[in-house]
Amino acid sequence: MSEKKPFERLPKDVTPTNYKLQLQPDLEKFTFDGSVDITVQVQYATSQITTNSVDIKISKAVFKSGGKDIESSEITFKPEDEKVTLTFASELPVGEGHLCLEFTGELNDKMKGFYRSNYTTPSGEKRVCAVTQFEATDARRAFPCWDEPAVKATFDVTLVVPKDRVALSNMNVTSDNASPDNADLRVVTFAQTPIMSTYLLAFIVGEFDYVEGKSSDGVLVRVYTPLGRKEQGDFALEVAVKTLPFYKDYFNIGFPLPKIDLIAIPDFAAGAMENWGLVTYRETALLVDPKNSSSASKQWVALVVGHELAHQWFGNLVTMEWWTHLWLNEGFASWIEYLCVDHCFPEYDIWTQFLTTDYTRALGLDALSTSHPIEVPVGHPDEVDEIFDLISYCKGSSVIRMLHDFIGDAAFRKGMNAYLTKHKYKNTQTEDLWRALGEASGKPIEEIMSSWTKQMGFPVIKVSAAAQEGNSRKITIEQAKFCADGPISGESPQWMVPVSIATSAKPNEAASKVVLDKPSLTVTLDVEPNQWVKVNPGTMGFYRVQYSPEMLEALLPGIRSQELAPRDRLGIESDLFALAKAGQASTVDVLKVIEAFVNEKNYTVWTEISTNLYTLGNLLSNTESKDLFKAFATKLFTQVYEHVSWNPKEGEDHLTALLRGLVVRVMGKNGHPHAVEEARKRFKAHCSGGEKIHADLRAPVYVTVLANGNEETFEEMLKYFRTQELHEEKERVLRSLGSIKDPALIQRVLEFSLTDEVRSQDTVFVIGGVTGHKEGKELAWKFVQDKWSSLHERYSGGFLLSRLVQTTTEGFVTEEKALEVEAFFKEHKAPAAERTIKQSLENIRLNKAWLARDAKSIHQWLKTKAE
Repeated sequence: MSEKKPFERLPKDVTPTNYKLQLQPDLEKFTFDGSVDITVQVQYATSQITTNSVDIKISKAVFKSGGKDIESSEITFKPEDEKVTLTFASELPVGEGHLCLEFTGELNDKMKGFYRSNYTTPSGEKRVCAVTQFEATDARRAFPCWDEPAVKATFDVTLVVPKDRVALSNMNVTSDNASPDNADLRVVTFAQTPIMSTYLLAFIVGEFDYVEGKSSDGVLVRVYTPLGRKEQGDFALEVAVKTLPFYKDYFNIGFPLPKIDLIAIPDFAAGAMENWGLVTYRETALLVDPKNSSSASKQWVALVVGHELAHQWFGNLVTMEWWTHLWLNEGFASWIEYLCVDHCFPEYDIWTQFLTTDYTRALGLDALSTSHPIEVPVGHPDEVDEIFDLISYCKGSSVIRMLHDFIGDAAFRKGMNAYLTKHKYKNTQTEDLWRALGEASGKPIEEIMSSWTKQMGFPVIKVSAAAQEGNSRKITIEQAKFCADGPISGESPQWMVPVSIATSAKPNEAASKVVLDKPSLTVTLDVEPNQWVKVNPGTMGFYRVQYSPEMLEALLPGIRSQELAPRDRLGIESDLFALAKAGQASTVDVLKVIEAFVNEKNYTVWTEISTNLYTLGNLLSNTESKDLFKAFATKLFTQVYEHVSWNPKEGEDHLTALLRGLVVRVMGKNGHPHAVEEARKRFKAHCSGGEKIHADLRAPVYVTVLANGNEETFEEMLKYFRTQELHEEKERVLRSLGSIKDPALIQRVLEFSLTDEVRSQDTVFVIGGVTGHKEGKELAWKFVQDKWSSLHERYSGGFLLSRLVQTTTEGFVTEEKALEVEAFFKEHKAPAAERTIKQSLENIRLNKAWLARDAKSIHQWLKTKAE
């Protein structure tokens, strides 16, 4: 693996206060012309100015001060550092001056910087729009700038655009006139932005429709959609109009801009980007088709809108000082998006879903020895993309959820307001937030939270009970680092762990709350002899719990009767599964506990169970247990399959719709005869002009017919794909294609992923789709190796490369495969995916150890179930 690249931040001898930026994109030649007048402060005499710039050709550089123009004598680009140094003939005078540059650049096709995105008009004409994606370090691809989050300035943007195109930027339009030089162009000028970081600047030139509304606090909100599809913006508009006043109330600070636009971009690498006042989204993260969007898609749109609008305060108004503190931005927004959606749509029970979307995923990654602390020292830009991962987002949001629960909502809001008020239009570090929350709550927040952000990993809390004495029981809790490869050897790091304990007398209330700040602690509880004790009620704390066998046994009836709340049922199963995976519990014992969930009706609990069964199914896919395990999973899901059936009932809730989709998918993939037959029947009708499949069932049906299909099915699916306009529907098909089992057809799916029919942003999901079964795993990995140079070129430096590496390697279970992956990446360097490669190798070897440890006993037990 490569060493870290040397890196230095920009010198501080010259700093900007304002950019007057004009850009003119050419949508046919895929280039742009630009000029910028940067007001700078020269702090001390120098004859050089160094800024960030990449893939830009500067044709002219002049420094103006006190009525004098100083021409540049040399322009030196350093591509590997993404910097340019302008050398001037004489020293620049100290004080205010203007750096005036003229330059040209490329509208690239890499989904970063100022780039081009392809779309088709309602009449079928293929066209290009020009859009931006600057986070983390790509504003420098659009214009030379001080592209560091702490170097804030104001921006005056002017766009020269074709007269029939929409032009948007962060602020409202102040003038829009015909170009004096060309009757086919317009010159659009925007109001000056607040003081902000370069990565939040945005501009867009293209063709869009929009819907608009006003929030109760008077902010103009527009949702921009593809032409002819404005009704698909209505749902996001409803969410945004509700969300802005919610955040204003929560932070007690109003939204500081006069307008906010939300816009769907056809080609977009991330889910969305929080540019201040002009938020960009993938089409599937913003658009909802009233007839053809699923409940899951609507929920996703609500969460992403909530996340990006939270950033308008937390990230944009107050910004992290450097990328080391990225988690502050992302962890916080990933937590509060759930608070916001819970406010707008309480029927989603979104906090329970948080456990499977964020919490358990973060625990899974953070148990690895190749994880990293929440706060990672970041230098070179190559390292930034790598920490846009589950630790920054999901562990970040999980520890903030734990902290919010620990100090209570009132103190949390008071601290947030103090933090945002004190630091608005400035930059902060993690400690600034802890200080504000500590002062608001009167608790040692910095001391507690540093143990969660500065060291990687988390503890397992071991719980045991002494003999009952009357109505009191002593409970001992111990902490040790939880490791994916078994109990930690040697001395364990320690955390300051907020621990709550509940009893069956009041299952949803803490009978005791302590901060475990040493290796072990004994707590005395008032509890009757026949009552159970549960640690971590609501699954709020970011840790695993390991009960003594007797304590675990006492909790199982509460799972069967559902006396335990869904979050607690889920937490018990999730902890036990993780312990088995790490060799600290028997996998057979976990399967016995999973059997207790046969009466389960909760969508999120079933999501966690199905995820864990999928993991185990992957482990056993090359063993004699494969079919026995499928039969076990099918039997487990049969009761809930019969309960939800195929047809939505009048007035049923959101979660039942999600549950039906999940259960049908599991049964279909496992080849349950009724599910397969029903899916085929509905797919046939759907494609031949008969009854349309309900949107919530489309993905499960597509997966089922393909997993149990042949070449004819595959051709039918491709034909259907080619007739679809809604990107959500196209994506459903793309993600399902890899379910086909025939090796020749799998190869066709892989080749198809790189054709023009699949947007670059979706290729990774198509390739990942074939890794869900053993036939596809080998072929996908071989395909990635064969096509590595073009895939690496396409995604280099972006998080999609890490996603590609992860999905095509981490599911293997042999040392032979680990060595093969290791050897390949020794030859083919991928700096932006370096950590992901290490994590994949660790996961392969953990799978190998798990299989060696438990395969035999699992097989014996499954045989008894089949008798």
